[in-house]
This record gives sequence, C-alpha cells and structure tokens, in this order.
Amino acid sequence: MDFDLTQYVSYVDEAGHSKDPRRNYLCLAGLLATEAAWKLFDTEWRTICSEEGLMAPFHMKDLSAYKGQFAGWKEEQRRQLLKKFISALRRANAIPIGSVVSVTDFNASEPSRREELKDPYFMAFQNLTFHLAVAASMELPPGRVKMMYAHHPEHSHGIGNAQELWEAIRKFNPIIASFMQSYVCGEPREHSALQAADLWAYELGHHFEVIRPARKVARWPFQQFVEMGLHYRFTHDFITLQDAAGVNGLGVWSRVQRCREISLYEPESN
Repeated sequence: MDFDLTQYVSYVDEAGHSKDPRRNYLCLAGLLATEAAWKLFDTEWRTICSEEGLMAPFHMKDLSAYKGQFAGWKEEQRRQLLKKFISALRRANAIPIGSVVSVTDFNASEPSRREELKDPYFMAFQNLTFHLAVAASMELPPGRVKMMYAHHPEHSHGIGNAQELWEAIRKFNPIIASFMQSYVCGEPREHSALQAADLWAYELGHHFEVIRPARKVARWPFQQFVEMGLHYRFTHDFITLQDAAGVNGLGVWSRVQRCREISLYEPESN
C-alpha cells in the first residue's frame, strides 16, 4: 500500500494454561486501539494506579482474590477501581477480541492431531491474530497493527515459537497481511495496556470456566467488554471458540462465513 494508514496497536494476554489440570479452557484476549489513543490511555491508567496506591503491575487474579497489593481491600474499592479501568478503556475506544480453546477437547483428540497443533496456545493465537488484523483492516479509518503479546516463558522463544506462527499467518493470508505490521513481545510492567489485556483475559477465562457452564449471570466487567466488543458493524468475530465441534464464534464473521454463532451465556447442548 502506498498511502498513509492509521497506526493501530493491539495488546494480548492469556488466561489459563494447557498443562493446568484445573482448567478446561485456554484464552487469549486482545485489545485494539489507535496508537494515539493508547498514549492517552497509558497516562490515565498510571494516574489511576497512583491514586489507588498501586505500586506493582496490575493483575486481575490478585484483585479478584484480594491478594498481594490488594490485601485488605473492600468490595467497594474493587468495584470502583474496575469502573475506572473500564472507563479508561471506553475513552480509548478499545476493541476487545477474544479467542478460546477447549483444552479438554484438545487433550481428547488423536495424538497425531495434538502433535500437529502443538498446544492450545497456538490455536488461540492463530484465531485471535487473524481477527485483530481483520478488525484493523475494516475500522474507519483502516490501518496497520503493531501486535504486542505478553511474554510467554514457553511459547515466545525456541523452535516453533509464536513469532514464527505470526509470520506464517501473514504469509498465508495475503488479504490481511498488509495490516499486520509487526510482532512484538512485551512485559506488563512496562506496558499499561498489557495490564488492561490481563483484565480482559481474566474475565474471558472466568466466563468460560465458571459463568457459562453454570449459566450464571455474567460478571459486570465481562458485560462491559461485551458492550465494547460485540457490534455487528464490526466485520471480525468478537470471540472465537475452538472445541470438538471445530472453530465457531460470535460476530459477523461466524454469522456470515459459518452461518452460525456460539451462545455467549449458555454452553452448547450435547
């Protein structure tokens, strides 16, 4: 492309681990916004953390369990902090996108299939990266995306790592390749938006692990992410789910390409 495009940046974190016997799902969660919006967001996020006396990088699992720097907090403090964080994301016009993989179904698949796919992380990575690029390509205005993924001790380096998969996605998807600018690996302590992605990843993982199977009412933070991300003016899927039934999702992509969408609040009937 020989014309100027808006610069987008996406930040991605995960929830769950494929080797954790307590988890049924592995989730990757991404947040997409313009580079300019993220700069303003960074200032606001750091100001909120300073006002709340938070010195360490934010981790939603600590806030949820009132551990670490949140020890001794009250429920009202937790709610107010989450409201401030969500409001900051709304002002940045951040678009949340999620990718969920059933670890249970992966482990139940044929050994040759598991060897081919390597790990649920890479399955979630592929779906999320694709839809982040689609989202940026169809935004007004469209633009290239610098994609930052939270450092992963197993998958960020070594043979068959995440960056190699990212390069393969760009190579074999020429339509979206022009919008995939670069792969970057980052640390949450250095990037406030990765801490925000941690919040989205936690809510996505908790929803599929706990809320959806029990058909419970969705948590308030998750509902806010749904409001920000599930719009049918978007071309991409808000969430993709890969399980024994294949890859399905929630959004225009699944509605048009697959002619069906997953249920966000109730698991599929067996």
